[in-house]
Amino acid sequence: MEEIQDDDIEPVPPTAERVAARAMVLSAVSCRGAIETDAEKPGAEELRKRILPWIERIGAASELERAETSLIATPLGMLDQKARFNASWQSEGMAVLAWALHCAELPPVHVQCEPADTANAMGFLEDRENTPLHDPRLRDIAEIEKWADMYLTLHWRLRLLESDPGPKDFVSCVARCNWGPLRLDELELVDNDIAIDGVRIDKLDYNKYRQTLSIVQERHQAFNWLLGLDPVYSAVTTDT
Repeated sequence: MEEIQDDDIEPVPPTAERVAARAMVLSAVSCRGAIETDAEKPGAEELRKRILPWIERIGAASELERAETSLIATPLGMLDQKARFNASWQSEGMAVLAWALHCAELPPVHVQCEPADTANAMGFLEDRENTPLHDPRLRDIAEIEKWADMYLTLHWRLRLLESDPGPKDFVSCVARCNWGPLRLDELELVDNDIAIDGVRIDKLDYNKYRQTLSIVQERHQAFNWLLGLDPVYSAVTTDT
């Protein structure tokens, strides 16, 4: 019998129901990260205690990964800095799924989402009827693929800066590239290279570069999950 290679397996995109459940889970995880430093504030720990029962009540618990359950169950003030940081950044993946579910607009590639606004737009801590789980509807797969390709392209360019600093005729690089799919049509260009908020990418302030890279990496992961690259969200890679 011929051994099946991973490359031969056709990706299976998640259903709209799974996307809605995963969006709710990411809203819970990002909230847990955001309130970690609020241990002394009145009501903060009570808020944390509401999150897991809410996930169960709305029917999204099947999407919870073990590490996510453990993180949310940890009392405030007990997370290490890395866990808090990683949990907070899950809001960017949440923003992608909220966009895919027609619940929110996706901010520009260099602008962090407003986690509370995005979560509240999806009915965070509300009844199931007020969340996307009530009637989940996804954007057309062609639109999702288009933006996934754009984030792949931008992520590749951002990573190239680490190993090959300086300007690049990136338009020509993309034209010659034999992997992908890559696309530049939704990206800002200056001197045939990608620009971020009017600044050519190699001239970005380092902090702006690091922030943009973090945003793009989290959103790229969410888009890859939407494409079905792995059924387990945390296992999805963002290779470029």
